Amino acid sequence: MKILELQFLAFGPFTNLCLDLSAGNHGLHVLFGPNEAGKSSALRALRALLYGIPNQTSDNFLHDNPKLRLGGRLRHSDGTELWVVRRKGLKNTLLGLDERPI
Repeated sequence: MKILELQFLAFGPFTNLCLDLSAGNHGLHVLFGPNEAGKSSALRALRALLYGIPNQTSDNFLHDNPKLRLGGRLRHSDGTELWVVRRKGLKNTLLGLDERPI
């Protein structure tokens, strides 16, 4: 699996920001920036996209819990792509682009 895009729809300090990771063929991307730029928030967002937004999260300081959203575009080894949206909640939190549970 390759992560092609990480979309911060409403998460931490970000609103409607897209991190494009589709360039390159080596699978390694390095994010750098000054303190408080959002590097740690981006790492938590990646984890939350894949495994769910924790019930007790500190990433709700800009957006209320029910509005927390992340998106992503993933590519399988066979070349198929999947667009997903992750919302904060207790069940059915992984959604397709149509906001219906996957």
